[in-house]
Amino acid sequence: MSVSLEGIEPDQYGRYVIPYKSKILEKEVFLTIPTDNGIIKEWQLILANQFCEREERLREIVYKSILTHYLNVAEELRPQFGEKYQQLVHPVESIAQLKELITPAGIYIGELEPAEEAIGLLFECTWEEEHGLGVLINNWNIKEVSHQDVAFTI
Repeated sequence: MSVSLEGIEPDQYGRYVIPYKSKILEKEVFLTIPTDNGIIKEWQLILANQFCEREERLREIVYKSILTHYLNVAEELRPQFGEKYQQLVHPVESIAQLKELITPAGIYIGELEPAEEAIGLLFECTWEEEHGLGVLINNWNIKEVSHQDVAFTI
């Protein structure tokens, strides 16, 4: 599958927001390509298409990284929530259980440095409703898992 701009116009912010059926996110989401004055740089489109080609191979490492992040965050939240901890921070032992706590929200293609090959994955999550969850893929490796903001710092 490749990214098609056919029939897509930039939004009011100059971004291309493209409906896309993601293999990693396992649903249709929006793939966003930010632009400079509504013009996509060639390397951004190449990167978006490379992402499409590599999604299957990235899936396992993405979810393992999110699981590791969740387990670390869960321990940090224990003192904060006290007695309500078990209700608010669900015990998770597998990626399947983790997927019940996250909702895929979108894909963001980097706009700053072509050599960085940066892509952000966005999720809503039960343990951080305000800031969500972001995964930064940099040069086809997971660079960071944190709040959604991490997916836009590219």
